Amino acid sequence: MRLFVSYARVDKPYCIQIVDMLDVHETWYDQRLYAGQNWWKEILRRLDWCEGFIYLLSPESVKSEYCRREFELAQSLGRHVFPAIVHPKVDIPPTLKDIQYADLSKGLTAEAVKTLLNAIHLASRDNSKGTNKPSVNTAPEVNTQAPAKDPATVIGMAATAMEKGQFDQAVFLLKQAKSNGYKSKFINIDAIMSEAEAALERQSYLREAEREYKQIAMLVKHKRTLKLGQEAFRSFQKEFPDFDPENLAEVCRDDSEPQPVTTGFKLPLLQWCDVPAGNVCFEFADSIGELQSRDFHVEAFRLSKYPVTNAQYQVFLDDPYGYGNMEWWQFSTAAYQWRKDHPHPYDAKFKGDERPREMVTWYDAVAFCEWLSDRLHKKVMLPTLAEWQRGYQGDTRFKFPWGNQFKADFCNTAESSIKMTTIVTRYEQNITPYGVCDMAGNVWEWCRNTGIEGDFIEAFQLNSKRVVRGGSYMSQANRSAISFHYALNPSNLHSSIGFRIALYN
Repeated sequence: MRLFVSYARVDKPYCIQIVDMLDVHETWYDQRLYAGQNWWKEILRRLDWCEGFIYLLSPESVKSEYCRREFELAQSLGRHVFPAIVHPKVDIPPTLKDIQYADLSKGLTAEAVKTLLNAIHLASRDNSKGTNKPSVNTAPEVNTQAPAKDPATVIGMAATAMEKGQFDQAVFLLKQAKSNGYKSKFINIDAIMSEAEAALERQSYLREAEREYKQIAMLVKHKRTLKLGQEAFRSFQKEFPDFDPENLAEVCRDDSEPQPVTTGFKLPLLQWCDVPAGNVCFEFADSIGELQSRDFHVEAFRLSKYPVTNAQYQVFLDDPYGYGNMEWWQFSTAAYQWRKDHPHPYDAKFKGDERPREMVTWYDAVAFCEWLSDRLHKKVMLPTLAEWQRGYQGDTRFKFPWGNQFKADFCNTAESSIKMTTIVTRYEQNITPYGVCDMAGNVWEWCRNTGIEGDFIEAFQLNSKRVVRGGSYMSQANRSAISFHYALNPSNLHSSIGFRIALYN
């Protein structure tokens, strides 16, 4: 049978696995290059050619304009439709709820594959009876025009999609705008597209990792399949070295005794970088504007590799003993009162698991640390000014993590023209001497200290302004340099302010 596979690009690795599984059929899937009108003509030609339409259902594909359009055309042309769920958290569209679907969200299991192949076999047998199907050129009431919008409008739609973390849709819209000749003196469409592409690739990487990891975790949790799971996990780590949400590495070490894993508490993407003891020289302007400096000695500690992300903060919000537990705000009277006056957390402006969490006050950031300390049974706090600088600069005297010369393509500041946060893994070059990432640009980061001149007090009880450092996507390059900081009211919050955390012995 000739099959057309429709999918969101974030699911491309799984799409390829499914296509390989269907090798007895003639199967075609779009490479999602979005090359203007020629791309759409190829879609129409393949919908004419196919006899069956496989719709891979994920949160992204059901919201995707191009997937929805492909489905509507296939349905109008009378093609057999085979829905296949590829992600467990998908809402099946009403138009598909009455059609039997295959659930491939747990992998290509024998039962799921059998359901899909049986449906294709029955449809193929029906086709052999000689039923004529209309073509794109002859079918009535079929809109075969490519999705068309004013390019300027498309840019706004793409920005909205990126804000929501819908990078697949953003890439589609941006490439369509560019193919239609969009130009602007002030908007760098290539910079925005580069960010959307990078975020989409990361989403696709994580989606594939999550799917494979879940299957391995099930093997590791049972004695009978433990050794198979350990072997699988070691192979998995070669391709996905930074993905281990259930800490399978603890029981998959070569020298470990075979014991089924008991998963502990772990935040996604939470990694720690060792910062050795050392000195920093901190410069600041006094009350009359004269430059002063102070030397600080910093004991060894650990700093989170990335700013706290949306996914990490969401665990805090979802935990029954997390944000809803007033205990975490009892570190000061002002914090406790603020929390009583604000019973509901503010939403992040920019969606996406690996974007830095913003729209958090200093009180929120400290409460998160109090909660995480309890969950990890270790001391977690915001870094002090001196610790933050030590993590940023190490023993160097560089202005930026990578050196003294600012480089716009190394970080997300106003010069990048992206005008929103980026995923925290985006800039591999934005790394400090100790492996800490994303300290320059993206979001300002709360520090523990007050901004009291020259004293830099850490006491939580003081309802004083607190320091932020590192610059943001909105600020100019000089504000992301090590020499710049400023203080804000602890109740202040903005889409450009987040935080990073420190771990102590």
